[in-house]
Amino acid sequence: MISRRLLRIKVIKVLYGHISGESTESAARKELALSIDKTYEQYKYLFCFLPMLQEYAQNKIDKGMQKHLPSDDEKNPNTKFINSKLIGQIAQNETLLQFMSKNSRLIAEAKDVVSKMYANMLEKDYFLEYMNSGENSFDEDRSLVSSILYEEFEDFDDLHTMLEEQNIYWTDEPEFVVSIILKTVKSIRENCPFELLPLYRNSDDSEFALRLLNHSMANYSRYRELIDSHTPRWDVERIAFVDALILVTSMSEMMEFPLIPIKVTLDEYIDIAHFYSTPSSNVFVNGVLDKMLKYLETNNLLNKQGKGLQ
Repeated sequence: MISRRLLRIKVIKVLYGHISGESTESAARKELALSIDKTYEQYKYLFCFLPMLQEYAQNKIDKGMQKHLPSDDEKNPNTKFINSKLIGQIAQNETLLQFMSKNSRLIAEAKDVVSKMYANMLEKDYFLEYMNSGENSFDEDRSLVSSILYEEFEDFDDLHTMLEEQNIYWTDEPEFVVSIILKTVKSIRENCPFELLPLYRNSDDSEFALRLLNHSMANYSRYRELIDSHTPRWDVERIAFVDALILVTSMSEMMEFPLIPIKVTLDEYIDIAHFYSTPSSNVFVNGVLDKMLKYLETNNLLNKQGKGLQ
């Protein structure tokens, strides 16, 4: 589930705390493991919002029908959403049921956001079209769920604020987590039990982040001196700390992982610099990495093998 891009970002963040003197190497390793686990927890938590929305809609219909003088719409409600087979299957997923049972506080805290999210849905064209289409298919349910995830989860400030307040590890990752939920939803088949995606795609990914962090911590001073020697026109104090961390981590990846192509490493860290550092960082990081690569190649310091030679 968790991508190499996100693992790289997590390593940089943990390295930031370690180099800043906030953690020992042992504590940094534990921090990395916890950060990765919390991403998987957020994946399950946000997945639960789909059945929570359906349950809220059911309760709203029930309350309307129980009124002393219900309106015509309340007496004859449109039940298409609460009968969505796809969301019904999601609601019965054993892993999500266990999560909701063990995290009742988180579920309770989400109720206000769920009600606001549902109110937003009622005004959106995609939801109105779904409710009034006259169709009733699993594919249509899947299309609706995709629209909910795109329209309500990614840019809903109340949701993001709540996540930030609930867990410090959930501040920068909702968009990634939503994309993984979408991927999971696309794999669900009608009337077939489904499994959530595993935390790691393979055993290599599970080792990647820890090896990258260990190598970066062990070689930070050496790589930082090397970087400084290749940026003579830059005052050391003017190089953004985050840029330095990105450069050190990219150096570590080039040196520690012989099977990862150089181009993959360069592209990844240039993109990370673009999104997580200063506006000009990607240009700066690109230039320095180009110099560092030439230095490593000239001195035969790279040991690329197999796919890493591409």
